[in-house]
Amino acid sequence: MPLPLPLPALFLAPLVVVVAYMVLAIGGFGSALMSIPLLALMLPVKLVVPLVLVVDFIATATSGMRFRRDVALGELKPLLPWTGLGLVAGVTLLVKLPQRWVLVALGLFIFGYAIYSLVYHERTASCSRWWSIPTGLSGGVISGLFGMGGPMYVVYLARRIAEPARLRATLSTIFSLNAAARLTLFLFSGLLLQLELWIAALYLLPFMVLGLFIGHRIHLRLDRAQIARLVSLLLLGTGVSVLWKALAAG
Repeated sequence: MPLPLPLPALFLAPLVVVVAYMVLAIGGFGSALMSIPLLALMLPVKLVVPLVLVVDFIATATSGMRFRRDVALGELKPLLPWTGLGLVAGVTLLVKLPQRWVLVALGLFIFGYAIYSLVYHERTASCSRWWSIPTGLSGGVISGLFGMGGPMYVVYLARRIAEPARLRATLSTIFSLNAAARLTLFLFSGLLLQLELWIAALYLLPFMVLGLFIGHRIHLRLDRAQIARLVSLLLLGTGVSVLWKALAAG
């Protein structure tokens, strides 16, 4: 039986997955934001994006159902059609673009998002429902291309939904629907038909469970904002590293 991953990634990828899902359990956000760019330094990005999707979907698929009574359906409905269009465009770009340019775009996105996260100050002002159009389109494209469209939905829905329980439930639902749609698109595009993807997913699943287990049971002297800042600093360096890898490959 072939190794599930190349030898360096065989030892480093599990560590990345454990830390990513610890952060998810502690802070409630962004396992993909951490795992995808770090894994892309070791593995082909067209393998990493669907691989993380499979692992992430298993980790989070039940969250939206568990809190379905709190979901703000009225806020979801305007987002879904535009998200669908964006997903089709994003997956098409992932399949068609040369890997080098996907890496360049990923590095620029990660670097830009890290800078935004470090300078952004939370605002409480609401926004118009018309913002569901650019939010759905951009969130769909970034999700389809990089698997990291979550921040677009968080920024928009946080300005539309005041109650934390409804916001969390609505975000969990849009993430689950987004992941299910991507699984379908990745299947039809052939990205899920890579044997090495499924071997790697089976190898990494126990480490995902371990990360969630540890994250739910440890108590850090850091609040959500401090964890987000640490993640942003890590992403800043990761974005530069991904760009370096992409440009060096040319």
